[in-house]
Amino acid sequence: MHILVGNPETLAIESYVDEFVAQKSQMGIGYFLIHVGGKQYGVKKPRACVMGNSYNEIVSRISQEGEHRLSFSSKIDSKELSIYIANSIYNRGFEGGVIPAQWSKEIDDSLYANALMWAPDGDSAFDDGSHIVQVDDEQRVRITAFVNAETQGEFENSISDVILGQETFYETLGAWAREFDGQWKVFLNSLS
Repeated sequence: MHILVGNPETLAIESYVDEFVAQKSQMGIGYFLIHVGGKQYGVKKPRACVMGNSYNEIVSRISQEGEHRLSFSSKIDSKELSIYIANSIYNRGFEGGVIPAQWSKEIDDSLYANALMWAPDGDSAFDDGSHIVQVDDEQRVRITAFVNAETQGEFENSISDVILGQETFYETLGAWAREFDGQWKVFLNSLS
């Protein structure tokens, strides 16, 4: 079963399930992708991951609407933010990413506490090195995506940054979650 919700040129969620499973923690085996600004993030191969983590992460993000905060998000360049995150998490040593000390402290404190890091989500769906950062800013949501690539050039070419209305963003997540959950429940009913 294939699902594509949203606009791949801005934000879309795509999934494919090769095989549904009854366990809520797994739900299915297939692939899960996030499209940001015309670029695709995630591993697009049959049976790339189990779907439970990605589904549960979407549901969690919806329940925390407006809480993914970073006070200076409208002032920081997506490239600088991405380089800072890659350097601080993975000690990449990429050039750039030099930001004011108060910003770096807030990023360090908020990245996981405010659930800014959407992907990777704990499963093999993003074993291609994809990272998605979500920041809620008033009535807008900013999505910055990048791949933790081998070279700085590949890394910088992978960066995408999109700002959407909060309602559009959360409706995209909700539409995908409803469609996926509906397909999974049809499968569960077929077991009865």
